[in-house]
Amino acid sequence: MYRILFVFLLISGFSFGQGGFKKGSKGNDYIMVTNDGIQFAFGPTYLLTSKPISGLISDNNGVRGDYKITPRSNFGFFAEFGMVHFPKWKGIPIGFLKKSRILDYVDWGVGYRQYSGEESTTITIKNALGDVVSTQTGTGEFKNGYLFGRISAHTLVYFGKKKIDKARKYFIDQSLGLNFDYNLFPGDTSYTNGFTDYKQPLEFQKPLMLQLHYSLGVGIRLNRAWMMVPGVQLPILGLYQWNGLNARMDWFSSQYWPVQAQIKFIKLFERTPKCGAYGDSQDAEYDKKFRMGN
Repeated sequence: MYRILFVFLLISGFSFGQGGFKKGSKGNDYIMVTNDGIQFAFGPTYLLTSKPISGLISDNNGVRGDYKITPRSNFGFFAEFGMVHFPKWKGIPIGFLKKSRILDYVDWGVGYRQYSGEESTTITIKNALGDVVSTQTGTGEFKNGYLFGRISAHTLVYFGKKKIDKARKYFIDQSLGLNFDYNLFPGDTSYTNGFTDYKQPLEFQKPLMLQLHYSLGVGIRLNRAWMMVPGVQLPILGLYQWNGLNARMDWFSSQYWPVQAQIKFIKLFERTPKCGAYGDSQDAEYDKKFRMGN
């Protein structure tokens, strides 16, 4: 049910992104923003975990009991830097939304992120009467440091009446993209303090990862050149290493799904017109189109 709802929201958002990018009009300083700029983002990472695994212990020597494997997540972090590109084309109209278009901008970045988690195994030994004879607990922790590259295609849905120049101040920003990660600093692959009594097979994510990801944020246009977009990003499909229709990561005997909260800043480049109040003829044509809302 949750997957169906997620897919519905994703498709509907990309189908009805509206508004399109509009350059700000010239002020007294005659500064114009371009269609390109830089972007940088940072924030915490967190791992959603699989359910605990429980089982019974019994052998030919009369030893019996049970075990429980419990995964946990710790907070990590990420930071990236890259560029953003707003297309100059008018866009593909969508039905009755005359000023809509599917693709509003593309951005890419390179950066570093850390995923941090742990797993504990508790083994309880009992006698023939069911009384607890002994309890043993082992814990393994990992901090995986990934160098990554990312590219995403964004669509915007504007809301509210406030504007900065010709563009609305507030918008919903969602995207689909690809990220390629390399585990530059892999975490521990064994429990601490010499614990070796593992009750489930150990599996570890391969160093290279290629994933399809989705992001959702609420954008605020601070002025004609600066935008801030707080939001979240999460992988929705692991293309490599393939683990089925999900984006799970294996470590120890558990599975983890990464989630990334982020604050992204976009800074469009600015320039002065080449000549006159409206620069050259191309500047004047662009200014006319954007003033007409195209």
